[in-house]
Amino acid sequence: MKLLNVMTRKRVAGACLSVFVAAATLSGTALAKDFKVDLTTSLTLIDQAKKVAAAEHARVAIAIVDAGGNLVSFQKMDGTQLGSVELAIRKAKTSVSFSRPTVDMEHALNGGNYMIATLPNALPAGGGYPIIVNNEVVGALGLSGGEGQTDARLAQAAVTAIVPPSKTKTTE
Repeated sequence: MKLLNVMTRKRVAGACLSVFVAAATLSGTALAKDFKVDLTTSLTLIDQAKKVAAAEHARVAIAIVDAGGNLVSFQKMDGTQLGSVELAIRKAKTSVSFSRPTVDMEHALNGGNYMIATLPNALPAGGGYPIIVNNEVVGALGLSGGEGQTDARLAQAAVTAIVPPSKTKTTE
């Protein structure tokens, strides 16, 4: 019986620690090394993106990638065009690969920096937004379904609602 109580206390302590770390992470007080773009965090980001999109009557596809550009989670809202599936994933991967919002790359391209169009595996279209904690890119959200500027605004709003804004790099 005593062993059972010790095991129960350890499980409760572990659960409390997990809740504390998750709360600290989502409030932006954790270090980048402590922040994980895991399934739980990515689903929280997706839920926020869906709320932001629904508030504007938008239907979007949402992808979350980790720091290595690996897809962690994905959802497509009902009625979203099928082409947005791949675009959301590519925007997230582009954002994490180049450590910046993809709308910055779109603006650079539209401003005459045509070299942006030659970058391998890059999609310079608004809707990708990096997840930055303590100035370190830990993942990215990609969102597609509308015009580039709308996708960019919705992606940024979703990320900054969950992860407090950090310094982001802009296209030089």
